[in-house]
Amino acid sequence: MGVITFWMLFAFMFLVVFITVTSTPESAETRNDKQTEVNQNPATKPAAIQFAKEFTRAYFNWEPTTEGWKDRSQRLSNYLAEGLDDQAGLVTENLEWNAASKEIAYQKTDEITDRKAHIIFEVTSEMQKNKESKLVTKDFAVPVVHNGSTYGVYELPFVTYLKDGTDVEADREVNRTNLTSINDNGEIDNIEAFLETFFKSYVQDSEDQLSYMLTDKSARNGLNGALKFKGVNRTELYEGNKAGDYFVMTEVTFEEPATQMEMKSVYKLVVAKKDDHYVVAKLNAEQNIEEKASES
Repeated sequence: MGVITFWMLFAFMFLVVFITVTSTPESAETRNDKQTEVNQNPATKPAAIQFAKEFTRAYFNWEPTTEGWKDRSQRLSNYLAEGLDDQAGLVTENLEWNAASKEIAYQKTDEITDRKAHIIFEVTSEMQKNKESKLVTKDFAVPVVHNGSTYGVYELPFVTYLKDGTDVEADREVNRTNLTSINDNGEIDNIEAFLETFFKSYVQDSEDQLSYMLTDKSARNGLNGALKFKGVNRTELYEGNKAGDYFVMTEVTFEEPATQMEMKSVYKLVVAKKDDHYVVAKLNAEQNIEEKASES
């Protein structure tokens, strides 16, 4: 009996030593990878990309009838934040084209804050009216936020142009606590007139032509003819971080050239006075505005 006990204890000790020697300790790199995963912006994760792709598929499928718009609104409600336009900015009045998404290819993700991102796809849709059919391809950005439990589209999606990439965003739930409104009617009129001129250039002009009004080095390209400018719908104007700078939030209507389909987009900008004219110094100013609004 003693011999059996001895060999059982010996085998147990041998097993413990073997496991200790052969086990690989967790490396610092592995620990760092795990920490990075914990700290990763949830709006940049694969689940967010899939969420945005499903929203894009729902966005680019419609039938221009009363029941068709009702069905589209119900489908989009699974993605849109409360308070957003139930058609996600698509102007349905007088729209006669049917749409069906054919291909949705992921392009890139632009991180906006620690819980927000713009997820961009190249979307090809088949547009039909009577016997006429067209394939329309656009770069389409979906503003996605994670609120701690679910994903949502927090602002109207928009068409962009990915030559070098661009960030333009808008957020209906902006914290305006520390933002100071501009009450000078003359200045407001001047900037609104500038915005009309800027967006006319932004949709069609070359980088060189646009550079006179767009000085943001991170977003030098316009829409390269992807859309036509229809008009500025509304504008909010606040003091910027320094004299002569303004935070501007503006809603703009564009038209898709091939189908005359209209869509609304919201932009946040930093507009600055430069010599004797205005320029867009920052095309993607959401983070700047949030930081200003959160100052204590």
